[in-house]
Amino acid sequence: MYSPEWMLFRLLLGFALVGAAVACGGDPVRWQDEGEDDAGPSAGGTSGAGDGGAGGSSGDDTAPSEPPFVDTPIECDPGCEGPEAGVDLGCGPRFLYGINYAWLNFGGDFGGNLGYQQGGVVEHAAEHAANLALMRDHEIRFVRWWLFPDFRGDGVVFSADGVPVRLNDDAVADVLKALELAARTDVHLMLTLFSFDGFRPSGTQGGQWTHSLQPLVVDEESRAALLEQVVRPIAAAVEASPYRDRMPAWDVINEPEWAMHGTNDLGDEPYTPTEGLASVSHDEMELFLSEVIGVLREESSAQVTVGGSAMKWRNAWTRLELDFYQFHIYDWINRWWPYDQSPDEYGVGDKPVVMGEFPPHGLSNGDIPYSTLLESWNGNGYAGALSWDFNSLVDPSTGAVDWAAFEQIRLVGESLGCGIEPRR
Repeated sequence: MYSPEWMLFRLLLGFALVGAAVACGGDPVRWQDEGEDDAGPSAGGTSGAGDGGAGGSSGDDTAPSEPPFVDTPIECDPGCEGPEAGVDLGCGPRFLYGINYAWLNFGGDFGGNLGYQQGGVVEHAAEHAANLALMRDHEIRFVRWWLFPDFRGDGVVFSADGVPVRLNDDAVADVLKALELAARTDVHLMLTLFSFDGFRPSGTQGGQWTHSLQPLVVDEESRAALLEQVVRPIAAAVEASPYRDRMPAWDVINEPEWAMHGTNDLGDEPYTPTEGLASVSHDEMELFLSEVIGVLREESSAQVTVGGSAMKWRNAWTRLELDFYQFHIYDWINRWWPYDQSPDEYGVGDKPVVMGEFPPHGLSNGDIPYSTLLESWNGNGYAGALSWDFNSLVDPSTGAVDWAAFEQIRLVGESLGCGIEPRR
């Protein structure tokens, strides 16, 4: 059962989205039909915790049957001056203010997962629309959403020997639907292609056979297949979408350092790979990321970043062709690499720096509140902040929403003003 507040929110949101879609000449997102189960918002876990079974939702939301409305083009506000250190998305520098979604169904949002009876974005369009609209109603502008954190889902079709053959058609349809929903709800996406989670050895993960990413990274022919059969068609599909402006940045991989061993020649501390992963060297990972970025540059106009685990390895990706750096921070990181040091003090001030993950309730059990973190980063030359994560603020079993946390997010967003507005 869901809280009365959440049910009221869904009802009012349904009316709002229907009205907006009709006003724009399109057909509304379809909400629950008679006889369907109310799946409600669902959580998949936290970063690196995607191996715990099916999780998520398996409802029967479907896509609109009529062509969607056409989103209005970007219009820059000449009266808005964003932070000097921000990311320039076409209207001058902006502070990327957002949250990690990061999934509804881990590994199944894009392409589905038949083994878990989970559909992708198209099948759960109404639920995703409600979640994105909840974010936007609380001043969230950017949403980090994971594509293939591992290969347990059906989005990528493999040969018998574990080499990517093609994308499942549903994966492309789900990506296009995600862009459409972003336009409907007025948010922007940062799609994350891969994650360190994918480096578990090939085998059964949560009852589902899952091919490992590691052999694809280290073998030249397999890596080329991944680039040509997965990365290139996804990037081309986004670029061809009428809503491509809703995906202004790619995140190549989430926290790759946890799947790496040894050291780099850039002065960082040694890597400490997560137990149970099939790790690679820095040179192997750097080559892989460089080749992925090369394909993205060829097929897409969106910017590119890498979701670095921590300032501990802040130099790891400085040789890559990135548009902005991204780092994550939690309590263990803050003890040694504190939040209140500037990018220049950390030696990474040559490009914009976005804090891509941090707890929505702040650091040190709330002793360093969310508002303090954002005030510090905005005033200290950072280019954005995305908390981790939406699913920690919506209880998957009861539907209870942490309204206090969302209200804090909203108030901070309002205080940042037009500097978080990428358009209009």
